[in-house]
Amino acid sequence: MGSYDAELRGSWDRIDCHDGGALQIPLPHPLEWHVRYAGENQKSLVAVSDIAAGELPSSRAIEAACRQRRDGRYALSFTLLNRAEEDVFITMAGDMIAFSSDAASPADAVQRVLRRYAAWVRLFERRQSELLGIHAQKGLLGELLFLKEVIEGGHPMLEAVAGWAGPDGADQDFFCDDGWHEVKAVGAAAPGVSISSVEQLDHPMAGELVVFRIDACVPQHNDAVTLYQTVSALEKMAVSTPGAAETLFLKLAAAGYVHREEYDQQHFFVSAQQRYAVTENFPRMRRAGLPREVVNISYQLDLPSLAPWEK
Repeated sequence: MGSYDAELRGSWDRIDCHDGGALQIPLPHPLEWHVRYAGENQKSLVAVSDIAAGELPSSRAIEAACRQRRDGRYALSFTLLNRAEEDVFITMAGDMIAFSSDAASPADAVQRVLRRYAAWVRLFERRQSELLGIHAQKGLLGELLFLKEVIEGGHPMLEAVAGWAGPDGADQDFFCDDGWHEVKAVGAAAPGVSISSVEQLDHPMAGELVVFRIDACVPQHNDAVTLYQTVSALEKMAVSTPGAAETLFLKLAAAGYVHREEYDQQHFFVSAQQRYAVTENFPRMRRAGLPREVVNISYQLDLPSLAPWEK
């Protein structure tokens, strides 16, 4: 999906925030989109269509409403209440436009806008306001690359996305038909991998440890990827499956990711992937083998020593 952030900002800048008024954004879209100021410095995005949207939930940051106009059409409006959230509001506005741009009809576009907005309301309630650091970006990139592999391997889209359990607080990152999978990202030269808790590799079912070799690189590097590009590719894959795009969106939000252009500036190179079968004799800490007084423990595994378990 494309980004409309710059176009939206430019459109609002062309309106006098004191005098009000609205400006239509010329977009190839099933709906008619306008930007306006509902009050002084109070940005508002409006979608106009022949379809009523019904009652909409508002939040502490955004007021949403659907009102019938004098011409009989309906104005679906989203108004920013908290100026501290302006950057994210603009990202949300562009995301809703992009997500509904290829809808089959105006009615379908309205439903897509409503579903996406509902996801954003939940995101506003629990999001992290700052960008992820480079270490967190690498970790998330590894998980998303694995998710992409699962989907491309033939797993149903919604089932694959729902199986990404790490953002929901599960001890393992993924649960699929073939068992669980814990995904890690380390540098190309890293001799070991960190296991942050006993529970990460302690599960009664057989599982898998997946290690991606990921390093930051310059944009000109061959096969360089960004977190933004990877998320965009997954969103494109998910949009045709009912419920998959919204589920993916919320999983990303829970992981601290908001689709912002800054994530397209840091490039990474994935040099290798290693997969290890976590079977009964795999070298790992087990909760049953620890004194009850030990609440938590983290440890490192030497990757060359794991050769007997490598797939």
